[in-house]
Order: sequence, then structure tokens, then C-alpha cells
Amino acid sequence: MDRIRALEQELPVSIKRDGAVEPGAGLGASTTRAAEARPLATLGPGILLRNAWVYLGGLLATAYFAIGVNVHYVLRTRSRERFAERATARWAAVLLRLANVRATWESQEHLHGSQAQVLVANHQSWFDVFALAGTLPVKFTFVGKKELSSIPFFGTAWELAGHYPVDRSRSQDAMASLRRASERIRPDATTVVMFPEGTRSPTGELTRFKKGAFMLAIGAQVPIVPVAILGTRRVMAKGRWLVRPGRVTIRVAPPISTEGMTTADRDVLTRKARDAVAAMMEEETPCRRS
Repeated sequence: MDRIRALEQELPVSIKRDGAVEPGAGLGASTTRAAEARPLATLGPGILLRNAWVYLGGLLATAYFAIGVNVHYVLRTRSRERFAERATARWAAVLLRLANVRATWESQEHLHGSQAQVLVANHQSWFDVFALAGTLPVKFTFVGKKELSSIPFFGTAWELAGHYPVDRSRSQDAMASLRRASERIRPDATTVVMFPEGTRSPTGELTRFKKGAFMLAIGAQVPIVPVAILGTRRVMAKGRWLVRPGRVTIRVAPPISTEGMTTADRDVLTRKARDAVAAMMEEETPCRRS
């Protein structure tokens, strides 16, 4: 716990002039994809120890921030809202440090902290969430699956921190949650983060976009900001348990205005956003060693 406190005190993570975020260095990204297929007993001690450190440290960090948010609200402290608002970014930044993952932003100037917007990104790994949450330079909130709310302590903290649960199995309830979000984001100048594919892509290829994010943006009359996240699948792919050190690139396209749009325009808006994300993903550069 002392180690988690020490890491938390180093936050927020500093962003260099070139947009690079430095959560840590020195381990290298030398673990190969072949290690995923090897039996647990045959993996080297270095790989096992590093992953044990990531998982144990991640568990402690999650407990620290989740319990901390809940305690602040139970005790009704004056700083409860500020603590909850900052908890997600600090938690995610600690996880990036533990895993030795470095996130670099490109065209970050397309993000505007002074206005509400809906950020839509591709989804390949849990580290998409950590990379965005740990380094976003604007006030943000996530829209995620309702199942997260059922996790003890974490679920309550997640909602207290301002994130929105959506029941993907009940479309009417999901749209009602998005309508509530649309009513709040404009006054707060909040960036709503959504993964319109709905789940992590098992192959890394961009799949079909669902309509929720675009209905939210049209309803609130706020722009859509397409984002491509590259490199997280090499860090931790869907269905894999090994976490590798690595570099993640987050690319931002120019915002797409929704001014004057109605629900009849949602398919056109969805296609424009998906095309923008796909174009940025095609520009992926070869993996560089840390």
C-alpha cells in the first residue's frame, strides 16, 4: 500500500512537449507473442515476476482508489467530489506505470477542454481504457457496460466518479442513460469517452460501430472526436493474461460537427467517424522497443 501511495503522489503524469507521457522506463518490450502460448510452468521467472507485480499492484491500486472514493462520500468530506473526479486518472496512470506502458498523443490540439464533445475510439485491449484515462488532458467521463457497477466497491466508486453505466441488453434503458448523459455534458464541458464497437476486437481489426455514441452527440449537439489507439493489443490482447511493456500511440482526428443534425443523420455521422478512425489505424507504425 505504501508503494501505491508513493506512485499516486507522483501524479498527475507529466506530458512532454512532444505529447509523450512517461509512466516508467527500463524493462523493455522484449516479451514475444510466443510466450502467450507457452504453458505457465515454462515461462521465465522474469515474465512471471513482472506480471505478478502488475496484477498485485493493480489490485492494490484499484482497492485504494475505489475504497477511497467510497469513504470520502460516506464521511461526506468537502473534497469528495474533487477526489472522485481525479481518482480515475490517477488510478489509470498508476496502472500504466506498473505495466511500464508509455502513451504518446498525436494531433492532441483537436481536443478542446473548453467544450463538451464525444470521443469515439477503437477498442482492442483493457489498456485502451487505461491509456486514455491516465493521459487525457481534458475533463472526461466514460460510458461503460452496466456489469461494472456490480463489482463491490469499484462499481459504486465508478458511478460516484461520474461515469455512466449502460445496459447493453436493454436498448431502451441504454438510450435513457445516454439521454441523461447528454443533458449533463454541455454545462460541464465534459468529454464523454465511448468505444462504439461495444467490445474489444479479438483480432485488432475495426468492427462495426453501434449508434449510441452518435445519438448522444446529436442529442447534445456536440462534436464527435474520432480517436485511434495503436499498440495496446501488443501490451495485452483480448483473452490474454500476459501484460507486456510497450508504447501506445493515441491519434486524434479533427472534430466532426453535429450542429443541426437529427437522428436521421446518425448513419452518415457514424460512417464519417468510423472512416476517420480506420484511416488513422492504417497509419500504424512498426512497434518500437522501449
